[in-house]
Amino acid sequence: MLKFMGSLLLAGGATALGFLASGRLDRRVSTLRALLGGLELLEREISFRLTPMPELLERLAAQTDPPVDELFAHCREGLDRLGEVSLGQLWREGLELLYLGEGERAVLAGLGDILGRYDSEGQQKALALTQSALERLLRDAGEERDRLGRVYRVAGTAAGAVLVILLV
Repeated sequence: MLKFMGSLLLAGGATALGFLASGRLDRRVSTLRALLGGLELLEREISFRLTPMPELLERLAAQTDPPVDELFAHCREGLDRLGEVSLGQLWREGLELLYLGEGERAVLAGLGDILGRYDSEGQQKALALTQSALERLLRDAGEERDRLGRVYRVAGTAAGAVLVILLV
């Protein structure tokens, strides 16, 4: 009975590792989707309403999906330190809260330096460029999730089965 329980735990653990790896790919895709939605809201607010930055960040924190709401909330809370650090630095700190790859962070990091510093038209152009780059990255991440997610799940399950066979 003890041997059976150990085998079951080993197989379950290996399978869980495969599903966790697959889940990270899902989380990356959902984060990119939420970011695109947040950037669309940001662009609309800058284009049509000309909302002041503190109010804009507060509104975005309330209207965007998790975990992107944390990015905007972090930037809003950090506005108190704006003399010590720039909005670009607050933006990069907020990006660290999100599950993103280095490519996504690099694309988004430059946007923080533009927000609030330039006129509405300059910010809109930067947002449009960032959105198109993120759409491409989202498409790539979705393909990677579809391709590797299944592989991770099967590999975890197979590894658990092999370990059970070896140990029994």
